[in-house]
Amino acid sequence: MMLWDEFFRPLQSVEFTPATNIVKKDDEFKVVLAVPGYTQDQLSLHVDGNILEVRGHGMQSEEEEMYLRREIRQVPFNYHIELPERVQSDQIAAELNQGLLTIRIPLAGKKVVPVQIRTQDGASHLEA
Repeated sequence: MMLWDEFFRPLQSVEFTPATNIVKKDDEFKVVLAVPGYTQDQLSLHVDGNILEVRGHGMQSEEEEMYLRREIRQVPFNYHIELPERVQSDQIAAELNQGLLTIRIPLAGKKVVPVQIRTQDGASHLEA
């Protein structure tokens, strides 16, 4: 194989992982995945326990073209996000806009655990 061929070798074995931003706010997580070229029909979300799975069902080109370099591809991918306890998984919403998939994951109110405090005189009371 010539150096030129090696430089332009196909990237068939490279697994695709979309570039991702995850932002935490007080009441939600916002996950943004860069999925240019994918349509809404090619993307799916699934929650199993505390795992959010984002799947891309890419389409391989049926054209038999000789590419010198091919970086723009729609290949299948699975992306997993571990969700915290406070997530309201039944209210997760997603929007695809200009190649960015934005997933909003709302959080339930903060859990307040009462703490029993004993004073020096032996009395006790609960504080949140």
